[in-house]
Amino acid sequence: MQGGIHARDSAVSLVVLAVMLASPQVHAQGRPQPAASTAADPSLLAQAMGNDEAPAPANPYNLYTYDSEVTYAPPRKGKERTPAKAARSGGATYGADYAQNDAWQQGGSGGDMPQVDAARGGVRPGRLGVFDQGANGGRKLTIKPFIEAAQVAQYTLTPGHDFVTYSVLAAGVNASLNGRNNQGTVSLRYERRYEWTRRSHGDGLTGIARMSSAVAGDTLRIDYGGYANRSYVTTSGASVGATGGSMDALTQVYSVYAGPTLRQQVGAVAMQADYHAGYTSVGNSVTSRGASSTTLSDRLDHSTMQQARVAASTEAGDALPVGLGVEAGLYQEDISNLTQRVSDKHVRAEVKIPVADNLLAVGGVGYEAVRISARDAQRDASGNASRDANGRLLTDYSQPRQIAFDTSGLIWDAGVIWRPGPRTKMEAHVGRRYGQLGGYGSLQYQPNDYSSFNLVVYQGITGFGGALTNSLMNLPTQFVALRDGVSGNLGSCVSTLASGACLGGAVGSVNSTAYRSRGVSASYSLDWRRVRAGMGVGYDRRQYIAAAGTVLASLNGKVDQVLWGSAFLGYRTSERSSLETTLSGYKFQSGVSSTGDLLGVRAVTLYQYFLSRRLTANASLALDGIMREDAQDVWATAGSVGMRYSF
Repeated sequence: MQGGIHARDSAVSLVVLAVMLASPQVHAQGRPQPAASTAADPSLLAQAMGNDEAPAPANPYNLYTYDSEVTYAPPRKGKERTPAKAARSGGATYGADYAQNDAWQQGGSGGDMPQVDAARGGVRPGRLGVFDQGANGGRKLTIKPFIEAAQVAQYTLTPGHDFVTYSVLAAGVNASLNGRNNQGTVSLRYERRYEWTRRSHGDGLTGIARMSSAVAGDTLRIDYGGYANRSYVTTSGASVGATGGSMDALTQVYSVYAGPTLRQQVGAVAMQADYHAGYTSVGNSVTSRGASSTTLSDRLDHSTMQQARVAASTEAGDALPVGLGVEAGLYQEDISNLTQRVSDKHVRAEVKIPVADNLLAVGGVGYEAVRISARDAQRDASGNASRDANGRLLTDYSQPRQIAFDTSGLIWDAGVIWRPGPRTKMEAHVGRRYGQLGGYGSLQYQPNDYSSFNLVVYQGITGFGGALTNSLMNLPTQFVALRDGVSGNLGSCVSTLASGACLGGAVGSVNSTAYRSRGVSASYSLDWRRVRAGMGVGYDRRQYIAAAGTVLASLNGKVDQVLWGSAFLGYRTSERSSLETTLSGYKFQSGVSSTGDLLGVRAVTLYQYFLSRRLTANASLALDGIMREDAQDVWATAGSVGMRYSF
């Protein structure tokens, strides 16, 4: 290993640092503003931790979870909106013009669960893409471009004792938009690594975005977003989050989506129509290659998804004593690997019966048709499946599609919606769909103004790309991205780690095969004085579905299980400094690969000191490990020092 950094790389780093140090210092009256740190922007984080994001309903009949109802219009004149009325409606959504007139949605006279609080900058919970008062203390637009330079040293504890140092130059932007017609958050970072040994130079892009734009007031909006991250992926398809591996050991994942939502109130009937399309791509790395013809798993290349829904409903107590609804939806995901296709169409009618002021009984019945199909792989002269240079199966386009899963017929569900007070809401449902009996539900509990607990139980049939895209759709428009203090990679969750704000279950495995998913996700968040903290845990079970007579036939019915967890603790030690710690862990149990279970853990501590309003110095330490049954454990530690200049 060379004793010093290459002269050209050192010169680049010194020039960047010199530009940073030339920045103006903070004024006497000006409080130093936290730069958008590698882990999170503390100023934004303080506000985001105070947001009251309700859990997205885990309703499998809604292809994505914007609303379990389509009641989007404001309260009609002459009718008082009480907590009981709101519970029966399933949570209506209103624009900013109406939120100030809805006393109960703001917490009522008692001040419980303040839903719109300009002083705190709270975002009203319950639905996405609603243009209420948001984060940033009422500011409509915050854009913080930045450049940064850092020096990183990484030491492998086991196996061996390898020592690597490299320089990092990065640029990016953190932005938050919170206007009447546009809302959203963007966190984007591009970095270039210069390793002393010059064996692993490379670059990478990480970022997450969720935007919503009103085209015609509250009637028509466009939702769009994206995700880019790097993850350690094994030959079994396990994805071990934001590890600090070398550039060639990390796999790049991209996902984007966009689509319109149309809502209209006609008398007592609320109507909605929406369409969304998404694209997901998974790159290559040295750790994810090496699959052989005897390996069942096949890592995703790319996929597209489309979903559409039309619905109409009435609220209990308006036209009738009960609420009625009808909807139709379709979902299609096309996976490049073996040209797999997931097709799901359904129609459903629903009735909501008020049982008490805070209890609603819900029942639905309908018809569905679900089909999964794929082609076989190319074979060599010996009959073995052929793979490309990256280990992916090659599709035999001369062969017809084979049916892997085909079911159609009656579907039904029954459940309750319970809201004993403005701080608690619970939904629980059981029913038959996808040819099996299952359940789903959600729980939101906010005991006070600075903490909350959320729980979601879900099920569905999808592929990796569809699961990731739907997770992006369920993100709130106002959040703070939590990043690794050393690698800069995104963590499993954003902002408060509230329900709908974690992606851990969606990205636990990048296997291309379609699957039946069942899982649970829970989160807790706290924002109290100088302390901001959050944690999320989840379990995701994937039962793969493959066609008989194809190379993946033996994979049919196999199960992968992912147990994931993420935690964040931030403390403002002074007016100019902060200390933040992030913890993450993944437990991957594969029923597909013979490599056995995998456990990945990582802990990072970041210290920041604000030299001026624009210049931040930071230092971080990290420890991560990957434990596998089929190989020796890998443990490494890393340290980083650097500076960031925000424009």
